[in-house]
Amino acid sequence: MRAFISHNHRDKPQVAPLAARLRLLGVDVWLDSWEIRPGDRIPGKVNEALGLVDTVMVFWSTNSSKSPWVNTEWEAALTRRLRDDSVRVIPVVLDDTPLPPLLEPIMWVSLVDGDVDRAARELVGVDSQAELLKTMQRTVEESGLEYRYFHGFGVIVGCPRCGAPSSKLEGWSAVDHTRDDMYAGVRCTECGWDKGGEV
Repeated sequence: MRAFISHNHRDKPQVAPLAARLRLLGVDVWLDSWEIRPGDRIPGKVNEALGLVDTVMVFWSTNSSKSPWVNTEWEAALTRRLRDDSVRVIPVVLDDTPLPPLLEPIMWVSLVDGDVDRAARELVGVDSQAELLKTMQRTVEESGLEYRYFHGFGVIVGCPRCGAPSSKLEGWSAVDHTRDDMYAGVRCTECGWDKGGEV
């Protein structure tokens, strides 16, 4: 599946986690913040993407209902669908804003409850949470990415500040004897970035 994510930028906190899950499930996701770079012509990039994808996911909310961009994107997707039956348009509902009449009869997915995993499973047709996790793990393994787990932080593929690979990261731990708390995390040996928390 090659999916275009149509959304209003105010909804990015709800949209980005689902887009990331879809990528881990092997979906080729086109999200503006991942694909458009400084100096790019935004209408040209969006138009090109809408012509290449086979699925347009319209994230619908109060914000997107007022967005000329989102309305133009879903209208273009429906127009393309009239010419090419292989294009799917899938509304993803973020709040109780009514869908436009042209999107209403299309089977939609709800993200109102914030359950990103369930929405991802519905969008790609994975039956259970266990299958979702197994599929995401396979994607990570097949990607060839070097990744490591650090207590107090979690899984990391590289330094978020300088981009050093995980082999340049080291774990740390400390004890606050006054409060009897233990802390752990990860630091970059290249740039000094450091993050962790109470464990």
